Formats: sequence, C-alpha cells, structure tokens
Amino acid sequence: MNGLKRNTEKLFSHGGKLFAMAMDLPQCGLVEGLEDPLALIREVKDTELDALLVNVGVARLAQEELLHKKLLLRTSSGGTNLASAFTNVQKNHVSPETALAMGADAVVMMMVIGGADYASIQDAAAAIDAYHRLSIPVIVEILADDFSATQSFDIQANGARVAAELGADVVKAFYTENFEQVVANCPVPIVLAGGPKGSDILDTARLALGAGARGFCFGRNLFQSEEKRQRITALSKLLGR
Repeated sequence: MNGLKRNTEKLFSHGGKLFAMAMDLPQCGLVEGLEDPLALIREVKDTELDALLVNVGVARLAQEELLHKKLLLRTSSGGTNLASAFTNVQKNHVSPETALAMGADAVVMMMVIGGADYASIQDAAAAIDAYHRLSIPVIVEILADDFSATQSFDIQANGARVAAELGADVVKAFYTENFEQVVANCPVPIVLAGGPKGSDILDTARLALGAGARGFCFGRNLFQSEEKRQRITALSKLLGR
C-alpha cells in the first residue's frame, strides 16, 4: 500500500466515513457565522466532526486549534462576492510543498465544468498530479460554469466522473435527483456537499448515505445553525456513530 493510498484511507478512519465542516467560504468575502474562525474551531473541538476545511490563512492562524481535527486545506480560488461575474476558472494557488509543511491531511480544489471549461479542468489535472507526487490526497468539488446549474444531475454526474478520471481521490458532490447514479458512476468515494442553508439537511444527508455517499462536508448548514452542536450530533448518528 503506497503513501497516497494510506493517506486517503486515513480520511475515512472513523467507521469508513468522513464528517467535515467547511469553513473556506470567506475567501470570497464576508460570511455570517465565520467572523471569528478561531472561536468557531474551539467551539467544535470536542464534537463528532472528523475534519475542518479551511483556507491557508486560517490554517496558519489556527495551528494549535487545528491539531484536534483532520486538516482539509482549500487550495483553489476564484473571485470574490464583489465580482461582476462567476469565474469558470478556479486556479490552485497553494503549492504541494506548502500543504505538506502545514500538515494537511488532504487538499480540496474546485473544478468548474460546462461552458469553456478546459482551463479549469486542465489546471485541476495538473494540480492533482503535483499533490500526488507528495502523497497528498485530493478532494475535488464540482461546480457549474452556470453556477445556478451546479446542483443538477448532469453537472454532478459528469463532473464526478471527470474528476475521478483525472485522479481525484475523493469527490465532494452536491445532492441531485438520481444521486445513486452519481455515486455508481464515480469510482472513488463521494462525500456530500451541503449546498444552501436549509432545514431539510438531515433528510438530504440520509438520502445521500442511502445512495452510497461516504460522508459529509457541510458549511452554512452547520456554522450558521443556532444549534450547531446538536446538528453535528444528529448527523454523526446518521453515520452510525
């Protein structure tokens, strides 16, 4: 078993599932609930969460706090909330050497498909190869060039398969109709992305697990919840913990 395989398996070391909270949204600007990332990390320190997804700046600021969870490091970036249009290129800006030095358990990058998608796909493919040289697992999240279409079957099913074919070790996918087909056509594990904040996240999570998802990586549905600890516990129970 090589280093990359070992490191990927470690992501799922808690009952074969991965449960992460995504805190990487502020690279696009201000986000309610993430005003004080260090305080939030301390608040969820002793919860059932396995991992935290953060940007490189917060990872540097919260080195002590992040010792208690797996570190998923966001390595790609696009524009801000003030941009006039959504970019279809999310380039990787964190080097494999930096990710390794920071102790990242995996890196997370966005891949935009649809429209003139070749630039995003080519950047993701080259970045995956670079991280793999240092045995760093890569999680790829699928977005649509027409952002409003991101949570559609065609985008998630095709994107998941393309990401796997390019070498992604895990795919972070949004729930769609026929989600079991998204999972069945992707030869690497899929973890569920949270999508918009909503009260039905437990139902969606249950359906995704039934379709074969290997865990969750939720953002607003956790850190913007008034009862985030209770919600984390409820989701953990769905994972059989």
